[in-house]
Amino acid sequence: MEPHAAAGPETKSRVDLVLEGGGVKGIAFVGALQKLCAQHTVRRVAGTSAGAVVGALLAAGYTVPELEETLREMQFASFEDGWARHFGKPGAALAFLLHNGVFKGDALHAWIEERLARKNVVTFKDLRQEETGDDPGTPPYRLVVTVSDISRGRELHLPWDCRELCGVDPDSMKVADAVRASASIPFFFRPFPLECGPDQGSERLVLVDGGMLSNFPVALFDRHDGRPPRWPTWGLKLSMRTTPEQDWRSAGNPVTLVQRLVSTMTDAHDRLHIDEPSVQERTVFIDTEGVRSTDFHLTREQSDYLLAQGQTAAGTFLSTWDFNRWLDRWHPRPDTAAAAG
Repeated sequence: MEPHAAAGPETKSRVDLVLEGGGVKGIAFVGALQKLCAQHTVRRVAGTSAGAVVGALLAAGYTVPELEETLREMQFASFEDGWARHFGKPGAALAFLLHNGVFKGDALHAWIEERLARKNVVTFKDLRQEETGDDPGTPPYRLVVTVSDISRGRELHLPWDCRELCGVDPDSMKVADAVRASASIPFFFRPFPLECGPDQGSERLVLVDGGMLSNFPVALFDRHDGRPPRWPTWGLKLSMRTTPEQDWRSAGNPVTLVQRLVSTMTDAHDRLHIDEPSVQERTVFIDTEGVRSTDFHLTREQSDYLLAQGQTAAGTFLSTWDFNRWLDRWHPRPDTAAAAG
């Protein structure tokens, strides 16, 4: 993923990125990348939902200008495929009851597949790389996609979990399939079926939006061998840092109560990480207030706003980021720890 800026890769430090899910708000990532990739080379990227879409294009070799052009020309409304859109709310309700989703998701899948093909990327084999930078044995892929397996109630990281949990050769899995599964926003898009291999009983998994279980898996690339990271992992989050007081909302009526129950279940896992100071210090918080994740009729003005917000957030982050200081604070060397003690 070296071609993301004019400067040669040898002049730029390396980073891994984790991109949060957020529907159409994902265009804000491009604004952030305009700042981040001017000084850094992205080695690996993980994403959920919209983060998986942007992450896949980035891993495939799209430059930041190409990303902006591609996402700006994206017609989100064209992803509302299927008959239900012609019959308003009654049609949407019926489609959900019949197919577990209002829209088929075929148009979204085809869009992802075609854009990846422009960079000669079809399967995860096309996204292999020699060096991972993590523990020995970590699968050597430039992209990791988070999905939720609702048939077994577990979180999957594709292609990492392909062989062990799906019985599928990770090299043979289509990148567009993983991204389409991760972008299966509940109610809006039908779940994505994945046929398991004989080792898993040839079962058919039902996969949906990775955000159901972890919308911001910021610790995904962290080492587990006790050694400090060789380069940082930054998280890009499509909302601002909040306090418990700011998070409080009334749940006074049944509809609101259900909404709060769902958001609590989906957010609680990530909240454990986000509340950690070490995670907050390596997270770019992008203010996307005023734009809904499912606003498929995004205007040019809204796109400009999201891009600008991404640029501002990344610029602010870079102005204070210091990797060595972060390491000294959260991964102190023995001599540093002894001196501090």
